[in-house]
Amino acid sequence: MLENLPLKGIKVIDAASFIAAPLVSAVMSDYGADVIKLEPLTGDSYRDAYKDRTLWPENMASNQFLLENRNKKSLTINLKTHEGQKILKKLLLQTDVFITNLPKQPREILKVTDDVVRKINPKIIYASLTGYGESGSESTRTALDATAWWAQSGMMNWHRNNNSDGLPLFPIPGIGDHPTGIALLSSILLALINRNKTGLGTTVSTSLLANGIWSNAVQIQSLIAGNEPISTFRWEELSALRNLYRLKDKSLIFLLLTNEKKHWIEFLKCFDLTHLKKDVRFSSEKNRQIHRETLKSIIQRLFEKFNYRDLENRLSSTGIVFSKVSKSQDIINDSQLISSNMFIEVESEQQKNAKVVAPPLNISNSPRKRSKMAPKLGEHNEEILMGLGYTKQEISKLRLGNTII
Repeated sequence: MLENLPLKGIKVIDAASFIAAPLVSAVMSDYGADVIKLEPLTGDSYRDAYKDRTLWPENMASNQFLLENRNKKSLTINLKTHEGQKILKKLLLQTDVFITNLPKQPREILKVTDDVVRKINPKIIYASLTGYGESGSESTRTALDATAWWAQSGMMNWHRNNNSDGLPLFPIPGIGDHPTGIALLSSILLALINRNKTGLGTTVSTSLLANGIWSNAVQIQSLIAGNEPISTFRWEELSALRNLYRLKDKSLIFLLLTNEKKHWIEFLKCFDLTHLKKDVRFSSEKNRQIHRETLKSIIQRLFEKFNYRDLENRLSSTGIVFSKVSKSQDIINDSQLISSNMFIEVESEQQKNAKVVAPPLNISNSPRKRSKMAPKLGEHNEEILMGLGYTKQEISKLRLGNTII
């Protein structure tokens, strides 16, 4: 099946750091692409992002770096040197896709802007990921998904808690990086399809802000139509049939009866509550909303008698929408996720049964290949340079000249 990998033969240079852009080439590698991770002599700064033991578990750094950098070969190179630029040009001549999230000024200093890269190889797909876009007053600003994707898109302001300070919620790490990376991947694949038709390379781009706006599109589209902003949903104001309930096993269930006309009677039958059909307080959706606190109390007392599996057995065949509110630590052993191929096995001599979270993509006749560990800094310097025609003696000179480590 490895022969069917759709990106087999595609060569990628990953000149990016942190999460959103590097994960693009990681996903491409899952489907056969050969990826060289181009790093400065000090390495991708993300290698050190999880070394604060007061915040992160001891093994977080290597395992987190694996998520976005599996299967790659690491080449350290000082692009500020003449020899470093010569190496880059040789690499670019063999490259199909060049991915970067460097800000504009560093791209110009290091001579990796799209026009410079395409002069060397007109067929390259140049993929750019920025915080705020390629133009405009904020285009030169650096960003993280917590700022550009979450805060500036309007989503952070919408997600407020019920505390007295009313402050918005802090985002989950990487929450905007991963969907943004998939958006850039989509652009690259479209550009590769177009190159097959035209023979020409092009530049594709996306930004954290653009993807934040896309994620918040329901709210923003409503505003474009001239409507007032949608208020933050608060559990105490929501319908009893679209709410959270605590169960016997102390877990939470999210009940989401989106079509009460269709499912209200079905819900009552499930739990022997048909006597409520005659209760005028619950005889219509409007009345159920007026008396939501009373209905919530009835449902809460009922649900306290059940564990989640009991409710799942009762509700699964009804078409009623519901879900357990899972804890992240429960997910890694979730049978549904395991059966859905949401984890990739990793070849590792250091870690037994090593795995990495898989991207949300599946091709039935081309399963993802088994993953390899992320590279150590400069691990493949000699291998890559010898493949470009450098001798061991010349590679030693490059080290002495501070072009590589």
